[in-house]
Amino acid sequence: MDPKIQPLRIAFLVGSDSEAIRDTIGSVSALDCVIVTGILLDTASLPIRRRFRSLRKNIGREGFSYAVHRALNAVSAALDSIAARLIPQAEVEQILRTAFSEKAFSLRELAARIGCPLIEAGNLNSSEAADSLGRCRADLGLVLGTRVLKRSTFSIPRLGCLNLHKGKVPEYRGMPPAFWELFEGAQSAGITVHFVDDGLDTGDIIATSEIPIHPHETELSLRKKLDLEGSRVLARAVRDLHGGTARRVPQSASTLRPKTRPTRAQRLELARRNPGAVRLQNPAKNILKTGIYLGLYYSGIYSLVRAIRRMRRSSRAAIILYHRVNDFSVDPLTTSTRAFAEHVILLKHRYSVRSSEWLAGRIRKREPIPPDTVIIHFDDCYRDVYSAAAQLLQAAGIPGTAFISSGFMGTDRAFKHDEDQYPFRYENMKAEEVRLLPTRGVSVAAHTVNHADLGKVSLLEAEHEVFYSRKQLETVMGRPVTLFSFPFGRKENIREDVRQLVRDAGFEALFSAYGGFVRESTDVFDVPRMGVSSAHRPLDLMMELEGISFNDFRS
Repeated sequence: MDPKIQPLRIAFLVGSDSEAIRDTIGSVSALDCVIVTGILLDTASLPIRRRFRSLRKNIGREGFSYAVHRALNAVSAALDSIAARLIPQAEVEQILRTAFSEKAFSLRELAARIGCPLIEAGNLNSSEAADSLGRCRADLGLVLGTRVLKRSTFSIPRLGCLNLHKGKVPEYRGMPPAFWELFEGAQSAGITVHFVDDGLDTGDIIATSEIPIHPHETELSLRKKLDLEGSRVLARAVRDLHGGTARRVPQSASTLRPKTRPTRAQRLELARRNPGAVRLQNPAKNILKTGIYLGLYYSGIYSLVRAIRRMRRSSRAAIILYHRVNDFSVDPLTTSTRAFAEHVILLKHRYSVRSSEWLAGRIRKREPIPPDTVIIHFDDCYRDVYSAAAQLLQAAGIPGTAFISSGFMGTDRAFKHDEDQYPFRYENMKAEEVRLLPTRGVSVAAHTVNHADLGKVSLLEAEHEVFYSRKQLETVMGRPVTLFSFPFGRKENIREDVRQLVRDAGFEALFSAYGGFVRESTDVFDVPRMGVSSAHRPLDLMMELEGISFNDFRS
């Protein structure tokens, strides 16, 4: 930065405390051309009269079923809140902060790191909020997800306010981001950074960007991509504005009406045309499931099942299988960092988490397995197992095992199941990261070279996949690799002749993925595992581990 040019004094005006907003503030505040003088958070709730007016309007749009659906959602949310209390949330927060010490988990933390005040401003259009913004002496206001601002607020900073709008204008003025592009079959979605004026997303534009819409895009995945791109584009706009290279382009007049929140019928229509594109909540189903699980827990049945198993000295373990742990992909193979942290705290409090090697040794020797035993596995070669999951396990002091498809290490290859189903490119671990996994408490095992379906390939190809995977991993690790898991792992993917190859290659145990529990009588070359993801709340995982879930009533 030219020392003759003074940095821009920035104030953020934000509508909520969310990860997307914190990431955007972090991106802008990292610029060497800005000084953040304050973060103003809108904390005002809607007046009761306004809420009733909104309710009447929505009932008029969607019929009385809207009110029923809202009521069911409220009950479902209340039950989820009760379920969340089964694990100490303070410990979840603590383990997240320990594992990701560089990350701020609230606006208050972020403001403290930046060195600016967090101002709970009430209604951002109030005179009190205007006074607070004035005291920030900002050159520029940055607006992130707020209510529509009045001139009495947005005109206070010397240069006015910029709004980060996650949509092209004028086609996608209004809200919400991502839905309408998918509903209307758009080929791309846009980011627009514009000055705030008296209209809705009608001010002069200073930066834009577009991202292509993937054939398997979902509303959540597209929104996450817009969040990430929005942070980058807003930072670029601020830098260009400071450097004098930003070009202010007035918007052309348009007769298009701003987008509004879609009706439930419109969401159902998109789901019909594009299955998986939108997440349709079924509050009645969640109420039933959560109610039954809470009943099993608070009635004492959950504890009774565990006590009986201990009294009988039942020999049993559960292996839970993860794939990815990240906060940008929402799908059956992904667990969010918070959900994984919740699982870890649950397991630490209620179960005994052991190593895979310990379990394999018990099975080989036909020694009893304590019934509260849980083993944690990861398959494939996703980098977030190293950068996220392993850090959380290390913070908790419990072990895991990563089964690596060795041919993906250090490459930008994508797994076929990802290319076929998911709209993201996932990073693979580098060889050095695989080598370092044991320093974080995660042992390394083999998962073929190319993630081949060993139920379909020729015996010659299977031999290469099994033997060479071990050789590659042992070269990286400098130590024996003794455990192996089948890709896909269903019964149809497991052939007896390939199982023999695994024995011949010198592996000591073989793991599948078709569900079930492990006992001392289990075949060490056919050890079952059960898949887990963000879809499992701690309450769901507890019931799954006790065999009293909707998915599995085996004891």
